[in-house]
Amino acid sequence: MSPAEAPGRTAPPTPAPGSAREARDLEACNPGWVVVWRCWARRYWAFPCWVPTGPEPVEARNAQDLMYLIRLTETEHPPSFRDTSNIGGTRPPGA
Repeated sequence: MSPAEAPGRTAPPTPAPGSAREARDLEACNPGWVVVWRCWARRYWAFPCWVPTGPEPVEARNAQDLMYLIRLTETEHPPSFRDTSNIGGTRPPGA
């Protein structure tokens, strides 16, 4: 008998399959956002990083709802960037 199976003990919650991986994928596809999977809450959180005084983080139970909230936030508070392929200024502007 493992410690998690001992009488009076319950196993810790198991995150939904792919949730942490999906959070990494969502973050990679959305520059300017930090996306985390909160396994204890079984929810995604996304933090916009382009405005220091707002907007607030968004939270959703699934990736589709999170993407909707990310796009809504970007519409209401447009980031000043989207293309991060020229970080470090190796290309001239507009190239």
